[in-house]
Amino acid sequence: MKSDSQNSFQNNGSVKTILSRAVVTVLVWTLLLVLAAWWNVRVAYQQAFELATTQAQVALAKDLAFRKWASKRGGIYMEVGPLVSPSPLLNHVPDRDLLTDRGVHLTLKNPAMIMNEITQEVPHFNGINTRITSRLYINPVDAPDEWERTALFIVEGTRENYHTATLINGKPYLRMMQPMVMEPSCLQCHAWTGIKVGELRGGTDVSIPLAPFYAAAGKQGRGIAVSHGAIWLLGLVSVGFITRRTIRVELERCQQETQLKEKNLELQDSRQYLLTIIDFLPDATLIIDNAGKVVGWNRELARLTGVPAAKMIGRGDLEYSIPLYGHRRPLLIDLALDPSREGDVNYEGFTRNGDIVHGECYATGLGETPAYLTTAASVLRNSKGEVIGAIECIRDNTEQMKAQKRIMLLAKIFNESGEAIVITDSENRIMETNKAFAQFTGYSREEALGRNPRVLKSGIEDKTFYENMWRSILETNYWQGEIWDKRKDGSLYPKWLTITAIRGADNIITNYFASFSDITQRKVAEMRIQQLAHTDTLTSLPNRHTLVERLTQALEQAKRERHSLAVLFIDLDRFKMINDTLGHHVGDLLLKEVASRLKGALRAEDIVARFGGDEFVVVQPRTRSQVEPAHLAEKILKTVAAPYFLDNNTVYTSPSIGISVFPSDGTTVAELFKNADAAMYHAKAAGRNTYQMFTKEMHTAARQRLAIENSLRSAIANDEFVLHYQPQVEPVSGRLVGLEALVRWQNPEDGLVFPDSFIPVAEETGMILEIGRQVFEKACRQAARWREAGLPLVRIAVNLSARQLRQPDLPDMLAAIMKECGADPEMIELEVTESMTMERPVESIRILGALKSMGIGLAIDDFGTGYSSLSYLKLFPVDKLKIDRSFVKDIEVDPDDAAIASATIAMAHTLGKKVVAEGVETQTQLDFLVQHGCDIIQGYFYSKPLSAEDAEQYLVQRAGNG
Repeated sequence: MKSDSQNSFQNNGSVKTILSRAVVTVLVWTLLLVLAAWWNVRVAYQQAFELATTQAQVALAKDLAFRKWASKRGGIYMEVGPLVSPSPLLNHVPDRDLLTDRGVHLTLKNPAMIMNEITQEVPHFNGINTRITSRLYINPVDAPDEWERTALFIVEGTRENYHTATLINGKPYLRMMQPMVMEPSCLQCHAWTGIKVGELRGGTDVSIPLAPFYAAAGKQGRGIAVSHGAIWLLGLVSVGFITRRTIRVELERCQQETQLKEKNLELQDSRQYLLTIIDFLPDATLIIDNAGKVVGWNRELARLTGVPAAKMIGRGDLEYSIPLYGHRRPLLIDLALDPSREGDVNYEGFTRNGDIVHGECYATGLGETPAYLTTAASVLRNSKGEVIGAIECIRDNTEQMKAQKRIMLLAKIFNESGEAIVITDSENRIMETNKAFAQFTGYSREEALGRNPRVLKSGIEDKTFYENMWRSILETNYWQGEIWDKRKDGSLYPKWLTITAIRGADNIITNYFASFSDITQRKVAEMRIQQLAHTDTLTSLPNRHTLVERLTQALEQAKRERHSLAVLFIDLDRFKMINDTLGHHVGDLLLKEVASRLKGALRAEDIVARFGGDEFVVVQPRTRSQVEPAHLAEKILKTVAAPYFLDNNTVYTSPSIGISVFPSDGTTVAELFKNADAAMYHAKAAGRNTYQMFTKEMHTAARQRLAIENSLRSAIANDEFVLHYQPQVEPVSGRLVGLEALVRWQNPEDGLVFPDSFIPVAEETGMILEIGRQVFEKACRQAARWREAGLPLVRIAVNLSARQLRQPDLPDMLAAIMKECGADPEMIELEVTESMTMERPVESIRILGALKSMGIGLAIDDFGTGYSSLSYLKLFPVDKLKIDRSFVKDIEVDPDDAAIASATIAMAHTLGKKVVAEGVETQTQLDFLVQHGCDIIQGYFYSKPLSAEDAEQYLVQRAGNG
C-alpha cells in the first residue's frame, strides 16, 4: 500500500515540482552570495586605495610643513666636505661661504634643497618618492614628467590636491600633487621666475606604491570568499534538508488520505450498527440526512408518537412534524440544520451551543396534564466537517423536573446563604459546606469533607467552655454563642455560631447542622469605639481622658509604695506661626512627628499623651531622684528641637517644659497638672526651649497672673486705661514733632500700673485686642480735642500688638474709629516691632501698605532687638526706625552699642527713613546721636511721659516759645 501511494504521488508530478523549486532556490542563493562576495572584495580594494590616499596626504603635509618652516627661518650653514659642496644656485647670496675662527669652511644650504636630497633617499626604504617640480625649473632633474605636466595644469586651475592611480615601471602607484603657492618668504630664492606672491609656482608630488595595499585587500578578499563559501554550503545543506523534509511530509499526507478512505468504508459499515443501537435508546430519537429525509426513527419515538418507523423512514419536508408539542410545532432538528429559522415564532425556549440546540417545553398531547419535555438536536458531520444530517433526542422529564427544581431551590438557599453552613454526620465528620464556609475559613469544600470541625479550633476557649457547649447541644439540641476560630492560614477571627442536633425517628442523632458568621467587623467597630474614646485620632497617643485614668492609677500606686512621680507638661514653641504660615496640614504632620519622637525618647513604663492642641504630657510613674525628671526633660529638648522635614519644608520648633513632682508639688492629678502648667509658662517666659521645675514662687506668680487676668477684664469693662504722652523732639531745631501714647492702668486699688505688669497677660489671653482698640480710640479723641483747641498739630504715635497686626480687617477697623472720633490719619502714627512684622512678612507688607495709603504714619519700634531681614525691611512702607533704648543706655561706654546705633542711623538714611532714638537721658547720649545724624529724640532728657493734662500744657508752652 505504501509503495503504491508513493508511485502515485511521483506520477502526479508533486516531487518534480518540489525538486524544481529547490533548484531555483539554490541558483538564487548562489547568485546572491556571489554578488555579495564581489561587492565586499570591491569595497576592500576601495578601502586600500583610500588608505594609500591618506598616506599620500600625510607625506605631502609633512613636506609642506617643513618647507613653511624653512621659508620662515632661512637657510642652514653646513661644513664643506665630501658630501657637502657649495650650491651654484646660491651664487647670488653674498654670505654663501664663511670661514670660522677655527678655520672651518661653511657653506649655506637652502632647506628646500636639503628636503630634495632627503626625499631622494626615501624610495630606497619604502618606495615612496616625493619631489618638487615646476614648468619654470632650473635643475633638469626637477623637470616635470608627462603625469606631472597634466597635474600642474589641473592644480593651477583648482588650487586643490590632485591624485590618480597610474603605472610606474609597470607597477601600480598612487600619485598625488599638492600646489605650491608663492609666498613672500619664497622670493629670496625664486624671485627670478617672475611669479608673484599668491600665484602658483609649481607643485609637490608624492608616489605611493599600491602593491602593499592591494596585497592586504587581496588577503581580505580571500577571507571574504572563504566565509561566503561557508555560508553558501550552509545554505545548500539547509535547502536540501527542507526539500527532503517537504517530500517526506507529502508522502505522509498521501498515506493519511488512503487510511481515511479505508476508515470511511468502515464507518459506512458501522452506520447500520449505530442505527440499531439508537433504536434501543431510552430517549425518543430522530435522525435525518442533510436532505431532510428521515433515516432513523427509534422504538421510543414510535411509542411516543404512535407512528411506526416504517411509515416515517425516507419521508421529509417537515412531514415528520408531530403534534405532541402542541400547535404542531416542528422539531428542533430542523433548527439545528437551518440556523436561519431562529427568527421563526414556532421555535421558542431554545439555546444554541455551536451545532447543538437545546430546547424544553410543556407538551399537551401526551396526556391529561402537560408533560415537561427536554430535547436536544445536533448537526452530524463527517470527518471533513461536512454536514451529513442531524439527530434529535426527546425525553419526558416531568417528574424529574419537579424534584430537580425543589433540590435546586434548597441547594441555592444552602450555597448562597450569607452565613457559613456545615453539616456533619453523627461522628461529627464534615459532610457538606457552602461557599460562605470557604470564604470565612479558607478551606474549600473538598478540603473540609471528612474532617472534624475541631480543625478550626483556636485554642482561646478552655475545656470548660466546650463542655458547657456540648451539654447544651445534647440536652436541648441547640447552642448559640460567640467563639474564636482559626482559619486555614492560621489567623484567628471571632464568629457567632449556632449548632443544631438533628435526630432520627428513634431519637438518635444522625447529623449536626451548624451555621456561623464572621463578626470581625463588629469587633473592630467596638474596638474602634474604645480607641476613639481613649486615643488621640491624630497622633495615636492616649488622649486627655486616658491620661487622667492612667495617671490616677500611677498616683495611687506611688502613694501605696511611697515613691515619687513626675509630670512633664510640654508646649511647642512657635506652633501657631507654623500653622498660620505653612498651613494646618504641615501643623498636623509636625504633631505626628513630635509624638513619634516623644515615644522614642521614653522608657517602656513612661506615659506620653496629647493633652490638646500643641500640648503634650509625659508621666514618669517612678522617679528615684529630683534630677531624673530634669534629665528626661533635657533629652526631650534635644529630641524635639531637631529639624523636621515635612511636605518639602524644613520646620523648626522647640519645647517649653514644666515639671511637677509628687508628692512635693501636689498630691492629686489636678494639682500636678496645674503646677506643671505653671512651670511651663515660666519656661516660656525664660526664653523658651528650656524646662522649669515647679516652685512655690511659681505658684504665687500664677495666682498673681490669675488675679491680673481677672482684674484686666474688669478694667476693660470699666474703662480704667489712661494714656500718657512722651514728647518726640528734633534735636537740631528743638521743634516738637510728635508724642508717643503710652498706656497706663488706673487700678482703683493699686493705683497707676505700668504696662510691663499687665501687657504680657493681655497678649497671652487675647485681651490685648480690646485694650489696643481702646488705646487707639483714646489717642484719636485726644488728637481731635487738641486740634479743636488750636494747639500745634503733632502726630500721636500708638503701639500695635502682634495680635492686632494679624487682624485682616485692621485697616477698616482703624479707619472707622478715626471717622467716629473726628481724627485725621495725618494725626496718627502706628508703631510695630520688627519681630512682629517678620512673623508673617507678606501679610505685614499688605496691611502696612493699606495703612500707609490711608495717610497714617508708620514706624518700626525696638529696632535691632529682633530678627531682621533687609530684603523685607526695604519693602515695608514705614517712615521711621526707632532705636531701642537698650542700645542708647550704654552708648557712652559700650562701643558695640555705639556702633549699632551709628550703623542703624546710616542704614535708615540710606533707605530714606528717619531715625528716632528712645530712652535718651544724658547730654552725652544726645551729642553722640546728633553727631551721627539722628533725626528725632525721645526720652527723659526732654520730658518724661505726661498725663493728658500735662501734655496739653507742654504743647501750649511749646507753642508760646515757638
